[in-house]
Amino acid sequence: MSLQRFKNLKETKIGKLSYLKYGLGEIVLVVIGILIAVQINNLNEEYKEKKVKNDFLINLKEEIILDTLLLSNKIVEFEKVNESISKGILLLNKKKHSDLETSIFEKAISRIMVLTPLNKNTNKNNSKISNGIIEDVNLNNLIMEYYEKINYHNEVMRKFGETLQSIYINQVSPYIKINPQNKEYSLEILKDNYAFNNAFYISLGYRQQSVKWLKIQKTLALEILKNI
Repeated sequence: MSLQRFKNLKETKIGKLSYLKYGLGEIVLVVIGILIAVQINNLNEEYKEKKVKNDFLINLKEEIILDTLLLSNKIVEFEKVNESISKGILLLNKKKHSDLETSIFEKAISRIMVLTPLNKNTNKNNSKISNGIIEDVNLNNLIMEYYEKINYHNEVMRKFGETLQSIYINQVSPYIKINPQNKEYSLEILKDNYAFNNAFYISLGYRQQSVKWLKIQKTLALEILKNI
């Protein structure tokens, strides 16, 4: 083999080797680029997931804060109604009412049916919660318990309200008229009327129980806020 031919073969091998190295370098760069792109995509997905969870907790916190305010207002409302009902019960024992007592007594009668639970949609977050959007197990359990209490209490309170409407129609309306144009009732008759008296006590009892449930809901709501 001539020296020139040997040089040519050597240069060819070097050229092929250089091309191979270049090709491998290109492949490595492509792989690195893909890995970087995948990593960036994973980071973006993680960021989006964290943002979704964070936004959910922020919205949940705002919702629970509003719940505590509404629960507080409802508790005050029911306690005021019960105070009015209690005054009405006491006034049943009197033979005659002053103008002020008449007003208090008639107000108590008109409030016998007042028992409406908070209208809250507890189902809108169920799918997100069940899919694990809340990582804190304790917080997740608190929220589930909170929603369960609301659903149960509200269902029973609605039945309480329906029962009070029926009681008012059957045990109150037949014995008293307190329309501004037509007021007609006898204290002596009402005092000895078991059905009429019972309407007051049932109304008072239902609302007292409802207040207890509302306070339980508020306690759970405040506990949730501590854990968010």
